[in-house]
Amino acid sequence: MYPSMLFPGKQPKGAELGGFEARFQLRWWSPWSWWLVGRRVRNADLIVLPWVTPFHALPLRVLLAAARGVPAVAIVHNPDPHESMPFARSALRLFLRRCSGALVHADVLAERLLEITSVERVEVTPHPPNLAIEPSALPSRPPLRLLMAGFVREYKGADLAIDAVVEARQQGIEVSLTVAGDFWEPVEKYRAQVEARDAAAFVELRPGYLGDEMLLDLLREHHALIAPYRAASVSGVVPLALAAGRPVVATPVGGLVESVSHGVSGVLATRVDATALADAIVCLNRDVERLASSGPRYAGDWTELAEALLRLLGKPVSRP
Repeated sequence: MYPSMLFPGKQPKGAELGGFEARFQLRWWSPWSWWLVGRRVRNADLIVLPWVTPFHALPLRVLLAAARGVPAVAIVHNPDPHESMPFARSALRLFLRRCSGALVHADVLAERLLEITSVERVEVTPHPPNLAIEPSALPSRPPLRLLMAGFVREYKGADLAIDAVVEARQQGIEVSLTVAGDFWEPVEKYRAQVEARDAAAFVELRPGYLGDEMLLDLLREHHALIAPYRAASVSGVVPLALAAGRPVVATPVGGLVESVSHGVSGVLATRVDATALADAIVCLNRDVERLASSGPRYAGDWTELAEALLRLLGKPVSRP
């Protein structure tokens, strides 16, 4: 769905999606494919479309035009794109005019959506975990093992995590950090930072696409997830970590404040910088076993999300 210049990471194929029978029919460069998929879903009761980036505004509008009035709702992951894009708000408004409503994963995102669009119906449900995972025992320590996983992009703050771990160690905490996933910036930038901070002994960079099993193994091998975002909507990795029984250290931005319950399922830093993150790591180190075993692992599930979509459509909801 993206040209490589917008999506430098690996784009997984059907065999890598856990056995789901997905049809890869849409092509970003083929308006004919947008129209054909829209025609294919004309007999649907509901079209559910994810909104991640304004790049998809035109394909989604063509698809909906071809669907000829089939009701549609949007799951809006990012009311504002992570990187500045021209006409981003106008594209979102145009798209939502064809939808019966929108679903978001945090109250702060609902407020933003209502602020910048004229959408009338918005539902909020927490982001469910995308993989089936059960809590597992924490590994032995020291060191306290922190994991940052997923796309490594500037706004996600991997550099802040590296500096924070260095500062935490200067406070006497035995802690290590693994940064794993597709790097959207040159990995050499982070390797240079690790070398400059003399951190090679306790910071590991693992560039490359993370398959499902690899991600689950990494969660089992670490004590906690770190989400050092400079800005955020919500995170798909955070609910996975919580479902795995792993607390989260996060910055107080976007929907992370709602996803991580401070002192229950993790620790929220007081601000977005390495020193505040280091202080949060110190707090986590004192209490990681309790945080891993207490409190809700995640607040949302897929049934709740499905019910919210039906409410946006105006359908009655009844559980079996």
